Amino acid sequence: MTTSESTPSVTTDPAEVKKVHDLMESVDIAMLTTTDSESRSSRLVSRPLSTQVAEDGDILFLVRSSSSVAADVRANGEVNVAYASNKAWVSVSGTATVVNDRELVKELWSKGADAFMEGGPENQDNVVLKVNGDTATYWGGESLIGTAVKTIGAIRNKNDDDAQGGPTTVALP
Repeated sequence: MTTSESTPSVTTDPAEVKKVHDLMESVDIAMLTTTDSESRSSRLVSRPLSTQVAEDGDILFLVRSSSSVAADVRANGEVNVAYASNKAWVSVSGTATVVNDRELVKELWSKGADAFMEGGPENQDNVVLKVNGDTATYWGGESLIGTAVKTIGAIRNKNDDDAQGGPTTVALP
């Protein structure tokens, strides 16, 4: 970070929180980044996962308890979840936990889960990875053209994000 860059301000505006949730719900696949529990150098690893967004704003994924992503979360729960579409991107920082709740697994189960996970919702190895987001930063969301114009403007004026409609950081409840 150079000295001319500033730390973004964080808003708690309910309309901005809703916009973040709407953007996340509009993209099925997220990239979940964890710290590799097998690495001595705190290497970061990202994986594509299909998302469920709970009513309280938590992000939920179905994973195998025996998977490396579950091992990573048990070792270090600090994660990042990233979403990208043609119109916007969202980056959520938060804390993840592995939840062994059979009813919740059944509630979240779908045909898509059948394609990637074995044994159905009754399989004890199928669990929920729950991310409680602290903050989310997003950019765009209006239209592809609007986001492209703002991106080009921000690139041209690197130190003037606010004037160019740069990213917005939201504190999540």
